[in-house]
Amino acid sequence: MCLPLLEVQAQFTLLNLPRESQAATVTQRIGITDITVNYSRPSVNGRVIWGNLVPYDQVWRAGANENTTFTTTSAIQVEGHDLPAGSYGFHMIPSKGAWTVIFSKDHTAWGSFFYTEGMDQLRVQVTPHAAPSSEQLTYTFNDVTASSATLSLRWADLEVPIHLSVDVHGVVLAGLDDQLHGLTAFGWEAWYEAALYCDQEGIAPEKAMRWVDMSIARGPNLENQALKVKMLEEQGKLAEAKALRATMLDGASNPQLNTYGYRLLNQGKTAEAVKVFEMNAKLHPDDPNVHDSLGEGYLKAGQKAEAIKSFKKSLGMDPPAGVRANSIKCLKELGVDTRAYEKGS
Repeated sequence: MCLPLLEVQAQFTLLNLPRESQAATVTQRIGITDITVNYSRPSVNGRVIWGNLVPYDQVWRAGANENTTFTTTSAIQVEGHDLPAGSYGFHMIPSKGAWTVIFSKDHTAWGSFFYTEGMDQLRVQVTPHAAPSSEQLTYTFNDVTASSATLSLRWADLEVPIHLSVDVHGVVLAGLDDQLHGLTAFGWEAWYEAALYCDQEGIAPEKAMRWVDMSIARGPNLENQALKVKMLEEQGKLAEAKALRATMLDGASNPQLNTYGYRLLNQGKTAEAVKVFEMNAKLHPDDPNVHDSLGEGYLKAGQKAEAIKSFKKSLGMDPPAGVRANSIKCLKELGVDTRAYEKGS
């Protein structure tokens, strides 16, 4: 496919000057994979596009000017077919039926004029459909989920959808292996984050346990030990979990105990949360926030009398505004007259 000399000259300049078909870029992140399309945007300008300006059954650059390029930072699947990480020349073969979408290993050429099939990395078939009129050629990412998206080309009265998907967990795990060989690996935090991600997503339990152990080895604290307790419980190792919980609570600070209590509440472990709040109240009896938290634990456990007592104790200690407001709100929920406390707020 070639253009008349004057048409080539109209699109190619030696200098950095404005072009009729403006350059554009669109990027979508899926998981931690960035997918980018760089292209130029021709306009309809009253012309017949499909089967005329863009002929059927010929390779087309899917834009204007230089190669339209498609770049992905990780391996993905396009319409169910594997595409390695990298940058590709992005071409299409339009037709009256299904279209062919081409990812070429040559991404530095001018348009499709130097395209050779032998450089193809991947070809897939897609089916365009009618769409509201679009004056300028536009690429968008639609129907984005945690692991997929649809890349759509829209121009004139047509839309060309291309389904992309990513093995997010696989990409993340491979990336974690690399990241945990860097400077961050000398502290406890990176190992904890890696283990927490795996636990939350329900993947790679053996790696997650190894990583949480590495975190504890570099700096034992309530966060990484609490995560290990949770993981041990999930694996049915209840005796180990109980022993570790006792050890970690002994050395925990006031804020750490409070945070852990709420974490247990959020996990639905109300009785255990109440025990942690009670421990904190014994260790730090002069902190109004501790008694407010204990009141919330009792409230969640259905121990209304104990909850009222704890909230009133907190309010009797001239608590900070946020703690005061929470205790009053909870007492109102329990049907307690709070006017005496509100006068002093």
